[in-house]
Amino acid sequence: PKSHFFFPIPGEDEFSYGFDGRGLKVENGKFEEFGESFGENDVIGCFADFEGAELVELSFSKNGQELGAAFRVPKAALGARALLPHVLCKGCAVELNFGQLPEPPAPVPDGFTFIHHVPAPDRVRTPPGPRSIEECEVLLMVGLPGSGKTQWAQKHSQENRDKRYNILGTPPGGKDGEKWAGNNGKIREKQPGNTLLTQQAAQCLSKLVQIAPRARRNFILDQCNVYNSGQRRKLSAFKGFSRKVVVMVPPEPEWEQRLTLRRQAEGDDVPDSVMLEMKEMGKNGGKNGAKIGEKREKTGEKSVLNGGENGKKWGKSQWRNGEEMGKSGRRSWAKIGGEMRERNGKKSGKSQWGMREKTRKNGEKSVGKGGRK
Repeated sequence: PKSHFFFPIPGEDEFSYGFDGRGLKVENGKFEEFGESFGENDVIGCFADFEGAELVELSFSKNGQELGAAFRVPKAALGARALLPHVLCKGCAVELNFGQLPEPPAPVPDGFTFIHHVPAPDRVRTPPGPRSIEECEVLLMVGLPGSGKTQWAQKHSQENRDKRYNILGTPPGGKDGEKWAGNNGKIREKQPGNTLLTQQAAQCLSKLVQIAPRARRNFILDQCNVYNSGQRRKLSAFKGFSRKVVVMVPPEPEWEQRLTLRRQAEGDDVPDSVMLEMKEMGKNGGKNGAKIGEKREKTGEKSVLNGGENGKKWGKSQWRNGEEMGKSGRRSWAKIGGEMRERNGKKSGKSQWGMREKTRKNGEKSVGKGGRK
């Protein structure tokens, strides 16, 4: 998915830097080979040197062996931003040491101080998350493809960093021949007609939306969401959250221009028939809502006036139908019951006669046998 359930991947965004276990470093979504691969039981050290006049140097080590500088960040660009340590892993456990252990698990280069030993006033604490579900918020984006939903969501997230929004959305389709990051960390060409990655992303997104309400976090659901059934289904899962809907409706010329640019950059991944259907849903949603509200307002008075009269008519009709059903039921029961009793009586008479005749014959046999014995 475009943005991730818990936190963005290290190196995915600007001013984010990562060292991957496959021997890659990543900055702002760009991978390059660096150092060595690492895995189970390895000790990775991460060091930040702020003593340079113009640059902040970030370096790594493996099992005490220095791998050199991976990133050099201009202090002017970094500004007042704080660099926060972050570990992302899957299917494994990680032990962290910020200086709280008596001895480090691997040698540390000279001149560096553990974060645990830095005075508290010189450290920056991340904003605390929501303490309860009632403090959480979910924003449901609604709009056609190319209407600016993703841009709005990203801008809103940047302007409200204290809320630490988790944006859940599917990635763009991509044009044939576009480069994608493979599972092995290498860059590979996207094969023509290959939609497997997009399908897998959609499946992951569906699962994330299902489990998201369990977490005390703020979310932005960045999809088209033009169908009323989908809107209700998704928002109903976030019970207790502050639920809001953000509808993006740019002017028609602007939307067509944005859609053209989107198709040029990402490919025409939305069929025209689907686009027209979603567009019609968006139009009819507002019109139908206004019509329904107006109709309810007009018919409300009639319902109040006619309520008593209609109630009487309904009651009389129900009484008549009940009486008629009772009469009909009695007639049917008498008819069906009489016929069944008559038939069963004949069968019972024949059966009883047959049993008596058979018993008489068996009795004669028994007497005869008794006499002989």
